[in-house]
Amino acid sequence: MRRVLRWAVVAGVAAYAVVLLPYVRALWWLHAGGEPTAHLLVPVQGVALEDLRSSFGVPRTHGPHEGIDIAAPAGTPVFAVAEGVILGNRVTQIGGNVLWIMGRGRRLYYYAHLQELAPGMRMGHRVDAGELIGRVGNTGNAAVTIPHLHFAIYLVTNDFYPFRLGPMDPYAVLQREARAGDTPQ
Repeated sequence: MRRVLRWAVVAGVAAYAVVLLPYVRALWWLHAGGEPTAHLLVPVQGVALEDLRSSFGVPRTHGPHEGIDIAAPAGTPVFAVAEGVILGNRVTQIGGNVLWIMGRGRRLYYYAHLQELAPGMRMGHRVDAGELIGRVGNTGNAAVTIPHLHFAIYLVTNDFYPFRLGPMDPYAVLQREARAGDTPQ
């Protein structure tokens, strides 16, 4: 009986550490994260704030476009716009290689069509603003387009999983919260 109980405790701790801890860390950021980061970075190396174009709300096959597309050569470094915790890193049919980062102020940052993720970009990993998170690509439904980063910002509108998300216009947010010339070099 002791052996079974010991095994159950070890299995429970392992399951918590592997499966639940990243979610717990994201929930902590959701509830204790405070105000949104006051200053965001432009996520693609070498792209100036003035070069961004709004495409938020433009009709697309799967509904209105909920982000902006930032064109750059394939392999161009992509950086976290703000500090946060990685909530998801998987391959999807639409976004290809995607990364979700929970930031302060109930903001969820979404990076899609990445050629590849940077090493260590896994669920629960804490990232700093300006940290390399991946490289521009054209994965997912962007396979026949020019390489670009699809970047979106969502406001989490509830307190627990599954999150309900309200899309925010990332062009407007970056114009308001980033400063000209602020892109990691």
